[in-house]
Amino acid sequence: MKISIAGMFGNTPRRDLGFIRGFAQASEDLGYHALFAPEHVVFFASYESKYPYTEDGSANWSPETGIYDPLFVCHAAANVTTTLRFCTGVLILPERPALLTAKEVLTLDHFTEGRFELGVGSGWSWEEYAALGVPFEKRGKRLDEYIEAIRVAWTDERATYNGEFVQFEEAVLNPKPLNPGGPPIIIGGDSVAAMRRAARLGDGWYGWWAQPDLEAHLSKLHEVMAEHDRSVSDDDFSFKLGLPLGTETLDEIAAKADQARALGVEELVLGALVGSSGFETALADLFTACSE
Repeated sequence: MKISIAGMFGNTPRRDLGFIRGFAQASEDLGYHALFAPEHVVFFASYESKYPYTEDGSANWSPETGIYDPLFVCHAAANVTTTLRFCTGVLILPERPALLTAKEVLTLDHFTEGRFELGVGSGWSWEEYAALGVPFEKRGKRLDEYIEAIRVAWTDERATYNGEFVQFEEAVLNPKPLNPGGPPIIIGGDSVAAMRRAARLGDGWYGWWAQPDLEAHLSKLHEVMAEHDRSVSDDDFSFKLGLPLGTETLDEIAAKADQARALGVEELVLGALVGSSGFETALADLFTACSE
């Protein structure tokens, strides 16, 4: 099982460009497979929307939280590494123009020398959509179209796509990505709809271990994949699971890693609270605990 790490960057003055570089270099040196960078364009003092990963639906962060754009984070980290891979965890794709995102991501594919994967999701906050001038309704269908349209633009010399939310005819988007057909597109989300989207359109699935019964939750993923004649063990599918960490001991983290490994998880992404100082030691301890 591959061990990856999710980082927060830009949320304090100390977690700046220099921190990104040091964090990425340390992660690569220790043997981490990939660095995941999250996205929210803006945060709010309060939400009517229900956050899906807390029991009461409340956001579990300060409204003053800030994070850098994940595409720029991946670019900065790629400049100081050679083998570490990168993934957005996740980009809220329907909030962005499809073709602009296609151009930015193919550029990043070149700048990372093919080490980037595009993790996407539909999001949960109507407040963020409203602030960006994008309808919250039908965001799932918009996401499906954007994925299809981006792949067409990455692949066809004269690209045409006619959907409800994105249309273009004989568009030329060059240069083409380094990866034939473009970087892998990983579908994030724990809902059945997200699982179905991963089965239909994804090069992989990225879930978040926030369920009390992980085995039952992953069984649903297996069921959905089978309905579409696919499997999480297929060579063209990446099976990723995020593990949010708080006050667990290293032994408890190791036990969770063993459980994920036994359930066939291909890549475990540690969502750890790694401080700005002494992060090298913390990263080393986490990697050792999950690798043994």
